[in-house]
Amino acid sequence: MNTISFNKEGISISVSVYVFKENDVFIAYCPSLDLSGYDTTESKARQDFEYMLSEYLRSQMEQNTLHEDLTRHGWKVGPRRGTEPRFDERLSGNAQMQKVVSMPEFSKINVNTRCPAFA
Repeated sequence: MNTISFNKEGISISVSVYVFKENDVFIAYCPSLDLSGYDTTESKARQDFEYMLSEYLRSQMEQNTLHEDLTRHGWKVGPRRGTEPRFDERLSGNAQMQKVVSMPEFSKINVNTRCPAFA
């Protein structure tokens, strides 16, 4: 199960990301955050997603809205740790995710990143 943890140094997060090709573009999509990256190659799409994830975390931390946003996306969040919603919870009511898993070719990866604390 993927998690997010909070401590005085910052946060660490691990999320499920589904990579697929639509037309000539690779998309790396994280349904538990409704966040994606894209590019012309799978590798570049993954890199773009990792950048988008870092920017998402930075922005949420600066606005002090990370816990609220994670909860809105179905995460179970406590003071020091949170857990990503289960796959069936993410699939329910998510038309984009239902489309992805119906494609003949997609892959699932886990992306891990750290974000330092901001003063």
